[in-house]
Amino acid sequence: MSSDRSRRALERIEIAHARSIVHLQTSGPERALLVELLEASCLLELAKIEPSTLDPAVYLQLSLDVLTDLYPIAGCAASIVEPGGRAIDVSSGGDAKFGKEHPLVAGEVTLGVLFTGPLSTDIEVDDGFFGRAAALVAQGLATAIDSERLRRDAATETASRIAAEVHDDVAQRLEDLVDALASFPGAVGAELLVDHSAVGPPISLRAGFWDDDGHPHAIESVTVELARVGHLVGRLRSVDAGAVEADDLRVVLERLSGSLDRLADTQRLREEAETEPLTGLGNRRRLERALTTATARAQWYGEQVAVLLIDIDRLKAVNDGLGHDAGDAVIVACADALRERVRTYDECARFGGDEFVVVAPVPDVLDALRLADGIRLAIRHACRAVLPEEWEISATVGIALYPDSGRDPEALMRAADVALYRAKQEGRDGVVVADANDEPPHPPRRRFLKRSGA
Repeated sequence: MSSDRSRRALERIEIAHARSIVHLQTSGPERALLVELLEASCLLELAKIEPSTLDPAVYLQLSLDVLTDLYPIAGCAASIVEPGGRAIDVSSGGDAKFGKEHPLVAGEVTLGVLFTGPLSTDIEVDDGFFGRAAALVAQGLATAIDSERLRRDAATETASRIAAEVHDDVAQRLEDLVDALASFPGAVGAELLVDHSAVGPPISLRAGFWDDDGHPHAIESVTVELARVGHLVGRLRSVDAGAVEADDLRVVLERLSGSLDRLADTQRLREEAETEPLTGLGNRRRLERALTTATARAQWYGEQVAVLLIDIDRLKAVNDGLGHDAGDAVIVACADALRERVRTYDECARFGGDEFVVVAPVPDVLDALRLADGIRLAIRHACRAVLPEEWEISATVGIALYPDSGRDPEALMRAADVALYRAKQEGRDGVVVADANDEPPHPPRRRFLKRSGA
């Protein structure tokens, strides 16, 4: 409804403007009065533009459109340079770059130049009219520039605050951060690439408009290399080059880097308290936290997680035949083999005397099978180095996948246990993936994830 009213109002203005031009082209005593009224009307319409809510380029374009729409001028143009260094060139109507120049001065600062082309009708114009128009435009332009700076500062502060407050809810905070970046003045979209140990596998997030619509878009990109392994990349997409500033983006990324470093330090201290003493792997408490974190992340990003339950075959025979020191050497060798095979963001834990668990984000079941088979072979090789030649140690692996095998840590562990039980029945030294039709032993062999602190 409001758009209809606006359209009708514009139509009335255009009709009145056309009538005024006709009157101006005729001679008579009212001609000078009409020129005076037309100039006053033009200045009034310029004054109605609200600069505080507009980008400087948009404000300048609207001002020039008012001049060419309401005044009998062939065209006009303007060139300014914002305090940050961004050059803005706009025009309306015909080319007026070589017309008369009128400085755009606000206070004691010259912001740029207004160019006016020739008149489209034969009238005498007060030389001071374009000067007054330029002063009015300059005043509004200064307000638009100041408002834009305040919006930039506020957007940078908001994004920096979010970046500085990344805690255990990493996924949610990073989503909030990329949304805040996309709302930067001048930006139409934002992308955030995070490769940091505190968030697990590298992730890529986008917000705002990022589709390829065939039109050129300026992209401001900043990369922050981390003191530790990894990097952060932020990209802001805008319609015009220079509409967003790299310095603002760098401030946010550096805040995020510090926040993630602090989170990694907290995670490291927590891991030290959740470390199993013999192997240096995580204990059950860390396993439970890792499972909870991995499934939450997988649900958020639509990923898959593999839970590998690994049983060392014939460890009891080693303990009985060679002694517990030899059994401990086998356990340590198995732990070392796990560390060598998994990625930095996978979690390894010792679940019991002869069992280990690996929690690993994977793209598909084939990747989980490759990981499990590699671990199985690595354990066999590592154990040969600590046992007499006649002793052969193997490993059996049961795999459960989120979300197919279960949607919570307890369900995943039970599914992996059932798969391990089936692999044992099939002859050990193998890998079995949990099947949706697998039935757990009755009664269940054991209970999982009860906090023991060990």
